[in-house]
Amino acid sequence: MTCTRSGSRERKARREVLCGDADRWGRDRRLWGREPEAPGRARLCDAVRAAVATALTAKQREVVEAYFFDGLSQGEIARRLGVAQQVVQKRLFGAPRGGQRVGGAMLRLRRALEPTVAALPARAPAAAAPPARTRAARTAPVSP
Repeated sequence: MTCTRSGSRERKARREVLCGDADRWGRDRRLWGREPEAPGRARLCDAVRAAVATALTAKQREVVEAYFFDGLSQGEIARRLGVAQQVVQKRLFGAPRGGQRVGGAMLRLRRALEPTVAALPARAPAAAAPPARTRAARTAPVSP
């Protein structure tokens, strides 16, 4: 599972508007079309929210919500909480200790979501890329 976030303030504002619009629609509609939502996506989103609420400590939850859901940077979160940026980073991703990664919200979330992710239907394989042209094919003269 990959979690991504937006870094720009314009994207954050746009995302807030889009999320507000999306809340008015049913789960059977996508934001930009009428095709049904991918199977298991709603269940996965609910599982992520539940894992954030139950698997994390209060401090980790506060940082995860600000970082991923609100789109704040680590520095902005640190200023808001009155802690160093390194503290925010360690709450999100843990710290190396004895050759292993210890603590961190992402590790806890990954462990909490393993059963849900394993139960999701397998993704369809991506369409095959067109065969690469060889150098000989690119330089061969074209006959009329």
